[in-house]
Amino acid sequence: MSNKLSTPAFGPLAGLRVVFSGIEIAGPFAAQMLAEWGAEVIWIENVAYADTIRVQPNYPELSRRNLHALSLNIFKDEGRDAFLKLMETTDIFIEASKGPAFARRGITDEVLWEQNKKLVIAHLSGFGQYGTDEYTNLPAYNTIAQAFSGYLIQNGDIDQPMPAFPYTADYFSGMTATTSALAALYRVRETGVGESIDVAMYEVMLRMGQYFMMDHFNGGEVCPRMTKGKDPYYAGCGLYKCNDGYIVMELVGGMQIEEMFKDMNIMHLYGGEEVPQGTQLIHRIECPFGYQIEDALDEYLAQKSIEEVLARFAELNVACAKVLTIPELDSNPQYIARESITEWKNIDGKTYRGPNVMPKFKNNPGQIWRGMPKHGMDTAAILEDIGYSQEQIESLSEKGLAKVSECK
Repeated sequence: MSNKLSTPAFGPLAGLRVVFSGIEIAGPFAAQMLAEWGAEVIWIENVAYADTIRVQPNYPELSRRNLHALSLNIFKDEGRDAFLKLMETTDIFIEASKGPAFARRGITDEVLWEQNKKLVIAHLSGFGQYGTDEYTNLPAYNTIAQAFSGYLIQNGDIDQPMPAFPYTADYFSGMTATTSALAALYRVRETGVGESIDVAMYEVMLRMGQYFMMDHFNGGEVCPRMTKGKDPYYAGCGLYKCNDGYIVMELVGGMQIEEMFKDMNIMHLYGGEEVPQGTQLIHRIECPFGYQIEDALDEYLAQKSIEEVLARFAELNVACAKVLTIPELDSNPQYIARESITEWKNIDGKTYRGPNVMPKFKNNPGQIWRGMPKHGMDTAAILEDIGYSQEQIESLSEKGLAKVSECK
C-alpha cells in the first residue's frame, strides 16, 4: 500500500491497487466496490473537464467515496507516459468506454502488459470489444443495454414494456466487472500472466434475463410480462394491494396454499383434479380456476391492513414483505440493526447519509474512510508516488496534461 497516498489498511483487498477510467455509473461502480473492500483506488479524470457525475447534488458523495483523484491526459505525450508508468504499480485497471476505444488510441492490452505482465485489464462497454461495425463502437447507457439484451421487453406491464429502474444495467455491469476482475486476479497470482476481460453490458443483461428466455430458445415459448406487478404464470406470486399499501408475496407450499384457500373461503376449489391436495404452486394459466383464485386473493387482501396480512402470513410461513417507501428505510428495525444506512463526512466536512458498505466481511470488514475527492486533488501525490519530481509534475501541469489541485 502506498504511503504517499495515505490509504488506510483494511478489508480483504488491503494492499491492492486499482486504477479506473470511466464516467457516470457502470465503470465507477466496479471501482467503488473495490475501494470499499480496502483496495487503493485511483480515479482518472479528464484534465479539461471533470466526470459528468459531479454535477449531481448527492450521488457522487456515495459513488466516489474512498477514492484518489488523478487528473491526467492519458492519451497524449508525457501524460500517456505517466499513465503507463502508473500501470507498473497497478494490479487491476478498469476502463469504461465505447468499444475498443483505448486500443484505437494506441493503448492496447499488449502495450499495458509490456509495462506490467501481471496486470488485470477490465474493459466495460455497451457492445463489447469486437463484433460487427454496426454495433461495436456505439455508445450505450442503461436503457440501451436493457433494450438490446431482451431484458427490457420482459419488464413492465402486459400492455407496455418498461425499463427496470434506476440504471439496472449499469449496476449489474459494474458488479460483473468487479467479480470478473477478482477472478482474473486469482488466476494471475497463480500463473504470473495478466488477463484482459471484455464486459459487454448487453451480454450482462442477457444473463440477467435468462430465466424465461430458455423457454424460447428450447421450444419457442415467450413469457408474457407481468399484469399489475403479478407473476405472469403463478397465482399468489408478485405485487398485491392491501387497504393501506402494497405487499409482495410468494404463495408456495402445500400447507400454505390449503390454509390460504380456507382463509379466502374458496375450499370448494381445492382438492379436485384442478387443484389437488398438496399442490405446491398454482399455475394460473394452466389451472382452470387460476384467475378465480387470483380474484379471491385480491378481495381477501383488499380488506386487510399490511400489518394484519404480515401477521397471518407469518403464522402460515408464507413468504411476504411490505413494499417499503424510501422514508421507511430509516426506521425499519432490520436496517437499524444491521446499520444498512450510515453516515460519513465529505472532503469539506459536511455529513452525508446513504447506503453502507456491503456485503459485510466478518474478519476483514470494509469501511468508509474518505469522501469524494475534488477534481485533481491527488494528482501530485500519485505522480510523486510513481517517481515523478516536483519539477516534472509542474511541467505536466503547465503543458495542460495534468491538473494539480490546490485542495488539501
